[in-house]
Amino acid sequence: MTTPILVGDLELTQPISDVELPPRDDGMQYGGVRLLVRMQGMPVGYVSILPDEVDATSVARAAWQQLSSSINQRRSQHGLPPITKLPLAGMPAETELAEEVNGRPAISIVLCTRDRPESLIVTLRGIATLRYTPFEIVVVDNAPSTDMTRAAFEAEFGNDPRFRYVCEPRPGSSCAKNRGIAESTADIVAFTDDDVRVDQWWLDGIVRGFEQADDVACVTGLVRTAVLDTVAQLYFDVRQDWGSSCERRIFDLVEHRHDSPLYPYSNVFGAGANFAMKRTALEQLGGFDEALGAGTLCGGGEDLDVFVRTVLAGHRLVYEPSAIVSHVHRAELSDLEKQMGTYGSGATAALTALVLRNRRARYELLSKLIIGAVRILAIGKRTKDQPTLPSGLVGKELRGMTRGPWLYLKARHKLRRSEYRLAESSVEDQHGVRTSSWRRSDPGKGHI
Repeated sequence: MTTPILVGDLELTQPISDVELPPRDDGMQYGGVRLLVRMQGMPVGYVSILPDEVDATSVARAAWQQLSSSINQRRSQHGLPPITKLPLAGMPAETELAEEVNGRPAISIVLCTRDRPESLIVTLRGIATLRYTPFEIVVVDNAPSTDMTRAAFEAEFGNDPRFRYVCEPRPGSSCAKNRGIAESTADIVAFTDDDVRVDQWWLDGIVRGFEQADDVACVTGLVRTAVLDTVAQLYFDVRQDWGSSCERRIFDLVEHRHDSPLYPYSNVFGAGANFAMKRTALEQLGGFDEALGAGTLCGGGEDLDVFVRTVLAGHRLVYEPSAIVSHVHRAELSDLEKQMGTYGSGATAALTALVLRNRRARYELLSKLIIGAVRILAIGKRTKDQPTLPSGLVGKELRGMTRGPWLYLKARHKLRRSEYRLAESSVEDQHGVRTSSWRRSDPGKGHI
């Protein structure tokens, strides 16, 4: 049985103290501690600590042993001399390391949810305490089965002018995101989920990302693991690398290409739980593909699709690690099994959409099929050497991948039929003129 790991933070400009291992309701003991280490709010890496080495001196020693090169590299990048150890009283704050943002443009946050009012409210409480102004949040309740989400929202946030609730009856996260875009007002639109916990400086990090280069259309951020209590959460943490990198990256088709042979068609960019886009770019792209995403037959893929389309359109995408959220992974193995299947189908469904939509993608992806097949066969590399983690999940993901192209074609056909029926259902206005209930959109592009 894999033991849980305590997750926390370590700010190097504050005094380093003992790490307390709280008692657990299940009686299990923590098998270790993982701390996200920051310098003046900016992440530099993770430190792993054994449960019998959690006193302040041991914490400082472990952090220095594991991250000294990253700490001094960050200092060198800002013209500061290296240091030789971490003082227990904390490092002095340096103006050069602050990386203050140059402005505070208005930001609209779109948060899509479905039938998870308790988790949603926790996420919204964190957003309410963000150290950023001005922002608004549009909560999109996607095809809810009850009124519980609306009631919970109105009870706690109904009087906060920054918060707005809308209901999108058409199922699918892309439909919900497109509705959120239409309801929002700011030139920067940020997206997150109802199973994350936002860092108080999250939006500052988003803005910092947009300031890194010209023509930045999209910024993704660090998605760290919020809880490592169960074997399912430990597996997902090892399988995904959303929060592993604390280095800023710029992506485009010319100067800033990733070294992956599948670039830009593999998701080296970030995660759908933490990204933001310029409204002008969203309009150019036509929004999210409503045949993709959670709640559709494909089960996901809309984030990969929009990231790749952004780069293929000639824009820049920035991964900004100071834009931090924490993701609460699935705790139960049965839920994780379903999730890994939809991760696989969503990935290949998104690539199918790109092949059908984009001539360049069609040529490049077909030429990379062999490379992609090798990568798929090696997909379990990060987990196969850990016998305490569950087996069979890679197979579920692979089976999902084989189904993705067919599911996308089926979802696209279903969407077109649904849109046709909605377009045909019309009403007469007061002058007897029959008008369609909503305008038809291209299911291959989405709509705004």
